[in-house]
Amino acid sequence: MLVAGKGETAVLFVAGRRVRPAMVRSLYGAFPVFRAQFDTGCRVLDARLPLPLAAAVFAPEHGADAGLLDRADFGRAALFAYQVALYRTWQDWGMRIGAVAGAGSGTVAAAHVAGGLDLEKAVRNILTGRHDVHDRHVPRAPVPAGGDAEGLSALRAAGFRRVLACGPGPREDAETAVAVGEVPALLAAMPHLQLSGPRIDFEALWWSRHRADVHAVLRRVLEAA
Repeated sequence: MLVAGKGETAVLFVAGRRVRPAMVRSLYGAFPVFRAQFDTGCRVLDARLPLPLAAAVFAPEHGADAGLLDRADFGRAALFAYQVALYRTWQDWGMRIGAVAGAGSGTVAAAHVAGGLDLEKAVRNILTGRHDVHDRHVPRAPVPAGGDAEGLSALRAAGFRRVLACGPGPREDAETAVAVGEVPALLAAMPHLQLSGPRIDFEALWWSRHRADVHAVLRRVLEAA
């Protein structure tokens, strides 16, 4: 599925990846929009889950509830809530998204942020494992079936200069690192956001828990100047 809009950036909602609770907690604590959107998703998901999603995501690393994320229902729910919250955070920063696409369960998240599925329907599809989205209100173009790599290639072939993978990804994947929610990658994007989006409170970032990452990024910027 491909939804056209304005902008040269496309977003691919990836599938089948386990959310890293530590990253969710970092973004949840740092960005109010992410926190609000994640909470909204959790409220709807919790109505269909045996335990609150937050119990799994915010559980101690080796606690009993942390293992819930290995279950299919909790794993898909956490990924969906994370992806939607991260996408809304990018929008709040002023990022112009030209298209969204999904691979596997990511198709549901893509359809939701594009307005083709309301939150209730999206959650129902996620928890029942239904990834097919048939909605006449969602514009679409052919994207070959397959995994994340096929989706990324299809979006690039469609002419989008920048393709972001929305979701947790392997740390060694440098090509998609800027899009998967890693704190260093988010910081690396901030100079552009400062110029084209909302102003960034660098003083707050400087003294945040991620100050080591902030300092490293600023050093690289100064060295390249």
